[in-house]
Amino acid sequence: MNLLLHLLLILALLTPSATANEATINSAGEVTIDQSPIPHDEQINVHFLNQSPHRVDIYWDDGQYGHNVASLEPGQTGTVNTYVDHGFFITRHGTKEGLFTKSSSSSEDEDGEEEHRLLFTVKSRNQKFIIPTDAAPSTDICQDRFSICIEQAQSGACQRSPGWMIVHCCKSCDPYLNSKELIDPAKRCSKEQLQTPEHVWKAGDLNRMFEGWVNNSTLDQYGLEVLSAPDCQKYGATWEKCQDGGPWVVVFNDFLTNDEVRDLVRGGEMEGYERSTDQGAANALGEQEKIVSTTRTSSNAWCMHSCERLMGVKTATRKIEDVTG
Repeated sequence: MNLLLHLLLILALLTPSATANEATINSAGEVTIDQSPIPHDEQINVHFLNQSPHRVDIYWDDGQYGHNVASLEPGQTGTVNTYVDHGFFITRHGTKEGLFTKSSSSSEDEDGEEEHRLLFTVKSRNQKFIIPTDAAPSTDICQDRFSICIEQAQSGACQRSPGWMIVHCCKSCDPYLNSKELIDPAKRCSKEQLQTPEHVWKAGDLNRMFEGWVNNSTLDQYGLEVLSAPDCQKYGATWEKCQDGGPWVVVFNDFLTNDEVRDLVRGGEMEGYERSTDQGAANALGEQEKIVSTTRTSSNAWCMHSCERLMGVKTATRKIEDVTG
């Protein structure tokens, strides 16, 4: 009996808890507990298990919009390097739509349950967080997805960027935009609500742009070559299968310098290359889920922030602006 109690005590002490203490067993079989707090600058591991039916993204909550640190398929486990007191939130992959779980409630709800956002706070080394089987988007689609939503709404962001803010900071924007009603994509995306302007491109504008390229000798420095055009002979098309009435196909053979190529590749590495995706099913907000493409095998990255500040990226961007107008 004493041995059984001793084993039960060891198991209880070794079970991860919301404290920074760790239980160890020395060579004599004695259980000791490390009562010292975890230093805030000590990097530790935490583990996530996705038991939900959704492919999920794990975000570190930086107090603003969060940083995506991992993605998990259903049933998959992942390890994240982090620090004590760091928080994480979970979203459905590709939409930043927060996942919730239900718990028993004393309220008078129909099912006697209330929803809670899946939020995790690191308190111990090797802590294990479980995304449960019932994890799902909230039945109330008007939610704040980020910690910074209230602050952004108070700064006027709802009025400056209503489309984005209504979807991502719906609760905080409701006093300013009636976003609980506009979260419905049928209302939010109507031409009346969007105040859709006249088309920038008019009939014939695209053809005039290509004609302008062909007649602009300054573009020769970029190795402009016409492969196909509506009039093959007139525009000097080089493709042997070019047919009159065909589409414009133009190549700039020497558009980028080696330095520009190097900075574009480096910028993509800085932002992080990800496998190309296709659009999946739309949710209640009108957002389409990103799904891994079965036909596109490339990887890509959005060049933003640090990437945009690289000199080669700046000069390449100016070239594109100069050529396209």
